[in-house]
Amino acid sequence: MSQNLQQKIKEVKQSIVAIGFNPSPTQITILGSGFISNGKIISCTHLLNSLSEEQVRSLKASVLVEQVGKDLEKYKWMPIKGYKKDVKDDLAVFEFSQETPENIESIGLTLGDSEKVEIGQETYFIGFPYAAQLINDGFGITLVVNQGMVSNIKRDGTDVALKRNWFIIDAISNPGNSGCPVINAETNEVIGVMSISFRTASQTVKELDIREPMHIAGAKPINLVKELLK
Repeated sequence: MSQNLQQKIKEVKQSIVAIGFNPSPTQITILGSGFISNGKIISCTHLLNSLSEEQVRSLKASVLVEQVGKDLEKYKWMPIKGYKKDVKDDLAVFEFSQETPENIESIGLTLGDSEKVEIGQETYFIGFPYAAQLINDGFGITLVVNQGMVSNIKRDGTDVALKRNWFIIDAISNPGNSGCPVINAETNEVIGVMSISFRTASQTVKELDIREPMHIAGAKPINLVKELLK
């Protein structure tokens, strides 16, 4: 990882959030990831698929509020509520429902132009995969960075005039990364929202419900989010 990319990661990581809800007043269940841009939180609608209305009302985002030295971060769970969503394209926009981070205007990520993305473009994505498991294993809230490349671009049909609706990323994305930003490694602008990790049934322990990751992930182009933010 180049020194340049190390600096770029430092610039964006405070804008990355974990999204969860309270199953009880003393518990938190982490659903996936999201990121702050233009004062809003961008993520995926499928994170909410199994939630009740009451659970949706208790949604929260875990926001990085303090960097302690080089390696320690302090997070705070802040209530959020729905703003807009696009179920077809699996995109959701939330807003802070009570207080907002003090420096929210300065930490928001810049949205790029997904129509300019080309196959072969280097990317990285940053989110909270297996967040609950890592917390239970004693690692606490753990932000994870992955590098990849745009390996294919899909449109909403066979007509070239139709909008782009998928970026296929050459990288392993794990459960919990859904909703995290896919970032242009050169410009540090968000070009997509991680939406799906492709996995296959285990060939080593077939009797267990284990899914082995494929080196393919799917992200929604960021211009689809821009339509929701209008």
